Amino acid sequence: MPVDQIPIGAFSHLTRLSKKALHCYDQKGLLVPATKDLCSGYRYYAIAQIDRAVRIRALSGLGFSLDEVALILDAAERGETQVLAGLMEGRRRAVQEEIGRLRRVERVLSSADPLKEMFRMSLTEWTLKEIAPLRVVSARAKGTYAEVTGSLIEVLCREIASPENRNAGVKVSGTVISICYAGDEDGSDCDVEVALPVTGAVTVRDPAVGVRMLPGCRALSVLYRGPYENLPLAHRQVREYLDTHGLCQAGPEREVYLNDPAQIAAEDLMTEIQYPVEG
Repeated sequence: MPVDQIPIGAFSHLTRLSKKALHCYDQKGLLVPATKDLCSGYRYYAIAQIDRAVRIRALSGLGFSLDEVALILDAAERGETQVLAGLMEGRRRAVQEEIGRLRRVERVLSSADPLKEMFRMSLTEWTLKEIAPLRVVSARAKGTYAEVTGSLIEVLCREIASPENRNAGVKVSGTVISICYAGDEDGSDCDVEVALPVTGAVTVRDPAVGVRMLPGCRALSVLYRGPYENLPLAHRQVREYLDTHGLCQAGPEREVYLNDPAQIAAEDLMTEIQYPVEG
């Protein structure tokens, strides 16, 4: 056997990657064996592939998905530093979010009454008010509430930040709004529209994005303070208030996110909940 022909077992030992992982990388085209025995199908790797295998293992250890690992390795080979920087920054933000989540978990578990702390929130400023029509850039999709909202915000921000819109002086004139048209109680199957108020002549390239007037309405407005994961409990209380006070909902509820979760602790996040009502 040539020195440069390393059996999969030996390659697994050298790279500290399991045979199962190597088979997976082969199937995804991420790390394809240098040769395969035509009769037995046995896989052999080249010495030069050790470096790529170690990089894959290291990047996976940082939490990158295999698709992201492939993008990083391809970008590195082509010298695309901006692509690399973007992927690394995206992962760094995800790590920061996870650190924040784990800190919240630690705080809850360390409290005198973990169950009470887990569902702690504040609902204030219950008011009936008139909400003016609002010109927005928006997009709508179905899926889990958290995933849909996050992905649509990225789509809208990318659209507004296009060179055409920057040159036209398009500005975001308010905070993110979500409108829930339908959804399960656990938020696993929702029909959600995300909107950003804007000024200026907007150019839209993505067919999933549109510019429209968000209708004005009379609404019950409530200010919620607390983590986004507890918003379903806040909505339950708002619906109970509507029922108790004989108010009839007249349209899909809205959430207006008043501060940035990337800059504010989860327990201090402020969300205005709006329920359009008749009358």
